[in-house]
Amino acid sequence: MEKIDTKKLLTAEIGTKKSVEVSETIKGLELSDSIEGKRVIGKLKITKLDDSLIAKGDFVAGVVLICDRCLENFKAHVPFRLEREYNTDRSEQAAEGLFVDKYGQIDITEPIREEIILNIPLNNYCENGCLGICQGCGVNLNQEKCCCKKKKKDLKRGSEGRE
Repeated sequence: MEKIDTKKLLTAEIGTKKSVEVSETIKGLELSDSIEGKRVIGKLKITKLDDSLIAKGDFVAGVVLICDRCLENFKAHVPFRLEREYNTDRSEQAAEGLFVDKYGQIDITEPIREEIILNIPLNNYCENGCLGICQGCGVNLNQEKCCCKKKKKDLKRGSEGRE
């Protein structure tokens, strides 16, 4: 993601706000091994304080997840809220280590990455009625019918007659 220029805001009065539309393709934003980021869209409002800038915004990230039932990739939208403080004075200790750089820019890449990961649901399904994978033969039940259940019934019938 690109950095956001805040030079004019740094010289403005306390309480001055700047709005920035964010519509970025996620490049090189490593979310995790099982999550692939595609695009982030949202609006960021940056407010000048005494020795810092507050960046707040609501976003939606387009991601590719792996279904917990059938293990197929699927596209999903992850809404999240971002709120971070960027110190303008590097001599002060920032809680998260976020500073306005020497060019008057802020980088929202890492905070966005963190928020996407934190807002991905624990259970991810490609669709509500996903049938998953057959535990016997491993076929994706959304794409194929399983024949191992029929074979198991036939085997049970055959073993009953021998006893």
